[in-house]
Amino acid sequence: MNYETKEIKTKNLIMKRGEKDDYMKVYEYDYSKLKGIDGVIKFVKQDLKKLELLFKNGMKKYFSKIKKGHMFDWIIYLSDNPIGNIITVDEDINKKEIEVSFNIHPSYWGKGYMPEALEGVIEYLYKIGYDNIICTYYDGNTRAKRVLDKLGFKPYKLLKDSFKSKDGNLIDEYKVIMTKEDWFSKTGKLYKMNELSDSL
Repeated sequence: MNYETKEIKTKNLIMKRGEKDDYMKVYEYDYSKLKGIDGVIKFVKQDLKKLELLFKNGMKKYFSKIKKGHMFDWIIYLSDNPIGNIITVDEDINKKEIEVSFNIHPSYWGKGYMPEALEGVIEYLYKIGYDNIICTYYDGNTRAKRVLDKLGFKPYKLLKDSFKSKDGNLIDEYKVIMTKEDWFSKTGKLYKMNELSDSL
């Protein structure tokens, strides 16, 4: 498996390796407070100094660590504007399974960009050899659930009382799955993707 974060293009977007300033723009707000946990969304500016520590040794070193960790990390661009981030975690190479996490700046909510970006990444991950893609959302994160439902992800695991919120509520964690077979059946792109795989 080649763990380089390659450029991916869709109709309106480009997903590729980002620069430090791009991450600062995407994560302007504290992402954890935008998930609707406890039924509240708060637009709280993040302490970017903590985020900058991830890149203190430069972007080349950062992406070297990402690659060694068997991960991918794309910044989503609309024209030249960084609007979101898609990163992979928790690869299970034996099951050919990987988890995808995503975030989009609130200025671009509800415009259809995240489903489009995820479609591009999903197809790329299948093309390079994965069979299953997992995503996670929490109680209250209706935006993430709506995106994943729209793409056709199916229930996979329910982790009851996964953690306690700041308000003291026990929050459930939902894992959903998209198999390669379900994706190709939904999109009708099986033949095209087989052609791409054969040409690699």
